Amino acid sequence: MTGYVDPDRPLSLYVHVPFCVRKCSYCAFYSEPCGVWNGEVLDRYADLVSSQISSFLSLYRHPFDTVFIGGGNPGILGVDRLARILSCASRFGKWRECTVEFNPEQVSSGLAALSPWITRISVGIQSLNADMLSFLGRNSSLGENLRALDILSSLGIPFNTDIITAVPGFTVGDTLRDISRTASFGPDHVSFYCLSYEEGTRMWDNRHLASEEEEAECLREGWKLLSSLGYEHYEISNFARDGAFCQHNLNYWKLGQYIGFGPSSESSLGYRKVVGIRYEQDLASYLEKPVASVEHLDAREAEEEFLMVSLRTKWGVDKAGYRDRFSRSFDQRFSKAVAQLDPCLYLDDEASFRLTEEGFLILDHIVLKLFMCVID
Repeated sequence: MTGYVDPDRPLSLYVHVPFCVRKCSYCAFYSEPCGVWNGEVLDRYADLVSSQISSFLSLYRHPFDTVFIGGGNPGILGVDRLARILSCASRFGKWRECTVEFNPEQVSSGLAALSPWITRISVGIQSLNADMLSFLGRNSSLGENLRALDILSSLGIPFNTDIITAVPGFTVGDTLRDISRTASFGPDHVSFYCLSYEEGTRMWDNRHLASEEEEAECLREGWKLLSSLGYEHYEISNFARDGAFCQHNLNYWKLGQYIGFGPSSESSLGYRKVVGIRYEQDLASYLEKPVASVEHLDAREAEEEFLMVSLRTKWGVDKAGYRDRFSRSFDQRFSKAVAQLDPCLYLDDEASFRLTEEGFLILDHIVLKLFMCVID
């Protein structure tokens, strides 16, 4: 994989931990119920990922810029196994940021033992409404959510909470109460997004889609409240106080470089020539012998990906960066398409092209419009 790395640009590390207590009704991410696997398998997994990271670093010999351990539920590995992976990843120096995801039931004061490595904790609260948690099939109870938030607020490690809206049977008022109550615990970062339905999930066969108008109302009202509480809307689904942006995700949204390990993990390497690498195996196959597929993005695919991820953020497309990456002018290429957009959807100047909050609501449509009217 190191042959694809651009050594002049930062590199992030993502580790996928595919264990969970049970799958939530809406979850489409790959995971395995932990009851199927014993401690020996958890050890094998931690050792394998650590070995892969070590081998990669032996060739790359450069510190990671950011690290993110996600899932599944990484908390199932326990503090000692997580520390083993993080210690290995820090072999050539510390990173700017390290985030580990935890489900509320795994949050404890013992997470302080990870403070030499982690700088952020992300906890999947989703709601502080017991009925909504039940509808979503969450493993954690309202009491466990509140306990987790209480611990995190006193732990001294910055933390993110997730909140879901547009859930059938629940109102905008329910969403606003979730936001207000969660914010009272002092997270410096909030991820806020609509419930989505993915084929293959338990919720798919019983889906009750909210209308576009209902989703838009939930989002607009939630965005307004988060702003009033001091959270800056810096990405479609993400809000931060005092500039506490998730640096790891910002690297994704700039189409930066990241290397992934674990079943269903992905990597994106290079700069002008982008290479995608993916482990598509299930856990058993991955433990037996990790095998990754490699895909070289053509120029059009890389450009579309760049626009899609850049326009997710409040900064949008940096025109100088676009020219450096694609050797062409953004304005010349997309001026015809931009002229056909409603002016309330975007802000355009010499330095950047970016979307307003109204534009965020129809991001996919805007990106499609840009490429339908492209000037080659």
